Amino acid sequence: MSRYENMRKVVYLAAGAIAAINCVPHAFPAVIRKSYESPDAKAPEELTTHVRRIARAMHVRNPDRIEVFISRGFSSVSGGCALWPNGAVVGVPRTFLFRNRNDIERSGLRLQNEDIDWNSEIGQKLAHLLLPSTQEMNFRIAHELAHIELFDPLVKVPLASAALVASYHIALVAPRFLPRLVITGFPLLFGAGLFVYLQLSSALGRWMELRADRWAALCKKSYTEGGIDFMRKSIELESILQPSTQISISQLISSLSHHPDHQERLDRLEKLLSITNWDYN
Repeated sequence: MSRYENMRKVVYLAAGAIAAINCVPHAFPAVIRKSYESPDAKAPEELTTHVRRIARAMHVRNPDRIEVFISRGFSSVSGGCALWPNGAVVGVPRTFLFRNRNDIERSGLRLQNEDIDWNSEIGQKLAHLLLPSTQEMNFRIAHELAHIELFDPLVKVPLASAALVASYHIALVAPRFLPRLVITGFPLLFGAGLFVYLQLSSALGRWMELRADRWAALCKKSYTEGGIDFMRKSIELESILQPSTQISISQLISSLSHHPDHQERLDRLEKLLSITNWDYN
């Protein structure tokens, strides 16, 4: 067992390093901004003002410490902590800058490095689906602000470190009860720990996404309606962008594993709309 115990310092140092690495982007959200920001689009001042106005309405703390940028692709992103000195960031897709179909057609959007024929049937549908309403934008902004206010970017920081340390201690104890694991137990248990970590991380991320949806939707009835419209458009987009069209879905919608599918999110928002008393809004 001593050979396992000799690894204690290594394991704890590795756990600390992993936690620090995961924390750095949120302690210094400029790292997130640099990773996701579009190189050819800047967030206008009125967009930043609008995001901070929504943040104040949601009672997000220190809204003036939230910076806004235009992200690559068509997904929104957030990170950091508004209570920390470097604040937080919210990235919104370039479609938030579009006001009409002409803006979309002049944007230079391409799919799989090919120009889009906006007069084709698919092009016309894409133009409609990619042009967000004010309600949709407000919902998506509120969703990211909910992540920030609820400290979602920070919740998962210690998870990988905790899984590593837990696997180490289990590996120390297990051979006492299962002698055959003396030789193979360490790698097997660390492998099992990795598997459990991935499952927990996915489940936690999914729960946080649904919670952020709920927080955003409950801000106003119009936000809920905007969320419903966004989910419906996303579902229709996915139905259009099938392999038979030779268009990659991943170029339009983030497919991160911890995100619930759009149908589940739509069902929850529709239920929320039907059961909530909106008289106070």
